[in-house]
Amino acid sequence: MSESNKKIKILYVITKSSWGGAQKYVYDLATNLSQNDFEIAVAAGGSGLLLEKLAERGVRTIKIPFLERDINPAKEIFSLISLFQIFRKENPDIVHLNSSKIGGLGAVAARLASFFTRRKIFVIFTAHGWGFNDDRFYFARVIIYFLQWLSVLFCDRVIAVSRAVLNQGMYFPFSKHKFFLIYNGVMPPQFLNQSQARKKLADLTRLDSARQVLLNKTDITGGEFPWLGTIAELTQNKGLNYLIETADLLKKSGHKFKIFILGGGEDEQKLKSQIIALDLEHEVFIAGFVPDAATYLKAFDIFVLPSTTEALTYALVEAGLADLPAVASRVGGLPEILEHQTSGILVKPKNPEALAEAIKTLIENPKLRKKYGETFKKKASQKFSFEKMLEETINLYRKTAL
Repeated sequence: MSESNKKIKILYVITKSSWGGAQKYVYDLATNLSQNDFEIAVAAGGSGLLLEKLAERGVRTIKIPFLERDINPAKEIFSLISLFQIFRKENPDIVHLNSSKIGGLGAVAARLASFFTRRKIFVIFTAHGWGFNDDRFYFARVIIYFLQWLSVLFCDRVIAVSRAVLNQGMYFPFSKHKFFLIYNGVMPPQFLNQSQARKKLADLTRLDSARQVLLNKTDITGGEFPWLGTIAELTQNKGLNYLIETADLLKKSGHKFKIFILGGGEDEQKLKSQIIALDLEHEVFIAGFVPDAATYLKAFDIFVLPSTTEALTYALVEAGLADLPAVASRVGGLPEILEHQTSGILVKPKNPEALAEAIKTLIENPKLRKKYGETFKKKASQKFSFEKMLEETINLYRKTAL
């Protein structure tokens, strides 16, 4: 087989299989590359929806023993050994790493495997964000910055999913030539219509005494109050505690509304306790993890994303594809998705007062909501097309391996 017709063998590697943005990225690429041109496998730590969905699509999967998100020195050594053994056995042309932790472990393991097999394994790392942006002690952030720089040094190519991620990566010494900007691309979800989505969300959130009000025909079709929503992992960097504080301010100002949070995560009980403490049980509802959550987006009148740090989130792009106006924090790559006062409103992060004022503006101005939603859909469709992302990623694979 000639070099031009050679199949490229790609092994995707990710820390955890539980569903999130990075897992969606891996799934979309692994299931949409041509089997005539690529040989695909996916390795991941633990068990979860990613490996299940890939198996359903016939993609070969590999479980990585000992690999977890949390840092454990002993387990990191065992994970490194496991990765080295997997890479030697699989002998891929490209190892495509996803998530900060696997970026370091995977890059070192690939270099070791290349040395012992005497065959070059190319390493591509997708930076879905930088861990040193998270809320941590200064010393911890310095250590993470150093480790992520080492990860970049061991890689051949680094894909930045937003210009914000790219710009920060440019500060890593001796690494500028490795970076490529490829925006996450989104395939338009099969949206439920508003009535269907609202009925299903009412069932999912078990609204009890409020359920009959929410299922009232007038509310579903026109609305005595707006429905606000977000799709996010329930973790600290999503800023959902600020959204709940915002709900308290809106309620005290006399506004009627419902907020739905679709997602699961480590902060679920903490957020539910906050809702109870502020007496918001009939205003804010946590649905937990919802498969294909994006299909419910048309239930909402306004999409809200109060993240404290964010590289480039699928949920906000999907909200645009659903014709929704949005309010989001001015952090990371979010201003690259949402244009202030054109397709939505950007606010300072960790600021419930500013978030409340932005939401009030949209609640009180239906025409503005419609205008922003139409503009947002056009931008999301053009700038974040999945076909464009797939083409650019394939070109990078060929440039790297052939």
